[in-house]
Amino acid sequence: MKRVEALKALVEAELPIAQAIARMSQFAWDSEEYLAVLAPENLERVLNLLTEGTLTASDVEAWANALECRDDLALSEPVVSEVLYELANPVLTHALSAERVYHLLSVVKHTG
Repeated sequence: MKRVEALKALVEAELPIAQAIARMSQFAWDSEEYLAVLAPENLERVLNLLTEGTLTASDVEAWANALECRDDLALSEPVVSEVLYELANPVLTHALSAERVYHLLSVVKHTG
């Protein structure tokens, strides 16, 4: 699998998340150019999968950590960066309670 395909699979939260993360582990985080864009829709999808029970809070944290700070990933707008940081760092920010997930869904749905 090529780097662009693997990154897009991770961004789009193809399941299982662990497999998408493993695919990306063969590629460096550094890049001279953006190969994919993380948008509010991607965050919304992951949060919806969490509310449906398809993903766990640990899956979401791993997904966000795998994307956070990648040089080959553009973040479409500041709110995407803020939500991604929160998802990747629940110990430093907010635990992913049902209330918090619904708040984040509201934030990403009303972006743009």
